[in-house]
Amino acid sequence: MFRKILPFIFLSLVTLHANTLRLTDAQADRIARKIWLNEGSGKRDKLVWWNRGEEFASCGIGHFIWFTKDKPMWFWEAFPPMLQFLIDHGARPPRWLTPQTHCVWNSYGEWKRAKRKNTRKMRELTAFLDRTKGLQARFMLHRLNTSWPRILAYAKAHGQGKIVAHNYRRLLYRKDGSIDPQGAYILIDYINFKGDGINKGERYRGKGWGLYVVLTHMDPNDPNPYRAFARSGKWVLDRLTRIAPPERRLWRFKKGWFNRMDTYQK
Repeated sequence: MFRKILPFIFLSLVTLHANTLRLTDAQADRIARKIWLNEGSGKRDKLVWWNRGEEFASCGIGHFIWFTKDKPMWFWEAFPPMLQFLIDHGARPPRWLTPQTHCVWNSYGEWKRAKRKNTRKMRELTAFLDRTKGLQARFMLHRLNTSWPRILAYAKAHGQGKIVAHNYRRLLYRKDGSIDPQGAYILIDYINFKGDGINKGERYRGKGWGLYVVLTHMDPNDPNPYRAFARSGKWVLDRLTRIAPPERRLWRFKKGWFNRMDTYQK
């Protein structure tokens, strides 16, 4: 399925030191599948989702956040730019859907009723997201590509440039200089999952949880970069559950988050 809709979408993985890295279709296929398994167990009916207790919907293979008109949140809303990216690359969404459209359900309850009744907008949005999985994966790659220079610049400004660049390279390259597909998966998945880590709006008590933060806390003495990233990620996410406002009840997601980190070590 993914192979048919992912031709050459990962040709330019990351630009670092003016070198363009490439993935084969098979490597791209594996990354896209693993991300969708992480987010929605690979199930079509989870392409349009809403976690109980959250203020927003989560749509697509990356469960891109989509805010309601009445409850905009302070962290990055990924669904509108993802949709714009799809449109820019030839996708045709339902007529009622544009990058400026707020989430069409105003609450978990409204979404649940629409899901149960299988309303027209639910059917059309699900079908659209199902047929554009490949472009959604390409958007996640685009996000990593555009975020990395900003992450590196931020790291340098905060005295963390060398360690962040070192750990990034440890994940992304094998010893012979070729791309490491598992490292590419880790980087693309985590930035989609928890952001870049430099957005000041995505912090509690001054502490972030995105990619930059995990890269800075990797154990420099661990020879296994996958394990070092996974352990750092668990530490960062555990801290997140402890510093987040109690009403967000993030502890509910800790087991699933840790299971996701375990996929990084395989």
